[in-house]
Amino acid sequence: MTLGLTSSGAVKIKTDGTLGLRAVECACCESPCPEITEYYILISEAMYNALRSGGSVSASGGGSEYTGCSFSSATSVANLSECGGDVTVYGGVTCTTAAQEYNSYIGFGWQIAKVGSEYRFGYGAGGSFGFLSGSCFSDIYAGFCYTVGFFTSWELDTNGGGGVITNVGTTTLTTSAGSLTFGIWNIDSTATAFLNINIT
Repeated sequence: MTLGLTSSGAVKIKTDGTLGLRAVECACCESPCPEITEYYILISEAMYNALRSGGSVSASGGGSEYTGCSFSSATSVANLSECGGDVTVYGGVTCTTAAQEYNSYIGFGWQIAKVGSEYRFGYGAGGSFGFLSGSCFSDIYAGFCYTVGFFTSWELDTNGGGGVITNVGTTTLTTSAGSLTFGIWNIDSTATAFLNINIT
């Protein structure tokens, strides 16, 4: 049974002279978030509630690739809702062959939902150094900073990498209910990456 709630989140009650107080509109209140039916992990009710509550977001991240380029930054953009969110960290690129700045990024997005008695969390995102950012790897394309890109994958986190796919770092999402950690993947086995997101 789902209890009816007011717009402020309080349980709706009704006074009954013989039965006292009782909850009302118990059948009308469905989860406001679309169900997640595949590509998810199970989270605790406390984590679900913390993510739904949202709050102030701070983030930092960065990485490097075989292009000879790297970046690290705490300049971020965040969008949160009661059903999910996304955070992207932007940073300038420094290339060993051409100290040129460019708005590179690394990001993470998620959805949450209560499905039956389960609290589900679906996720994914990516990032790259972009292109036309100098002569970082001009052996491939003259004037381009070639990048293979970072990505977050439920399937790879669940089943592991293999082949040309390598785990090169972690995304850590921290709330008042604890932390969740996810892999960051790349086809460059020498790459590194990190993304830390805090919601307070």
